[in-house]
Amino acid sequence: MKLFAYLGALALACVVLMLAAVSAEAQTLGDSLLGVFRPYLVELAGIFVAALAAWLFKLIREKLGLDIEARHREAFQTALTQTAGLLISRLGSGAMAVRLPVDSPNIADGVTYVQQAVPDAVARFGLDPDAIAEKLTAKIGVVAAAASAR
Repeated sequence: MKLFAYLGALALACVVLMLAAVSAEAQTLGDSLLGVFRPYLVELAGIFVAALAAWLFKLIREKLGLDIEARHREAFQTALTQTAGLLISRLGSGAMAVRLPVDSPNIADGVTYVQQAVPDAVARFGLDPDAIAEKLTAKIGVVAAAASAR
């Protein structure tokens, strides 16, 4: 029985030594092939990592850009609504029935108010005073309609 154990251990040792010799020979072959292609593989890996980082950066920037634009849009709309309410309260309920002309001094005051309230949003959307005046007159109509519906 002990003889079989010794023979089994000897066979296992021979297999381990044979695998170690084959592995060492394969490692040398692998090193030589890897040594030839290593500079190219390193360059490819660097390009892949740079492309992945650029893609992630672009994705994050687009996501944050959408959030910033939404905040600017919301701030601009809030400023327009507040300005429309201010003009309606200043002019009284008669302003609800009468459409204010775009070149009215009250609209010009409202445009100035909007430009001072949300300058970042105005700059972000590239709005000139005429465009703000147009949007403000439309918002006055919306606010006046909502107020008369109550």
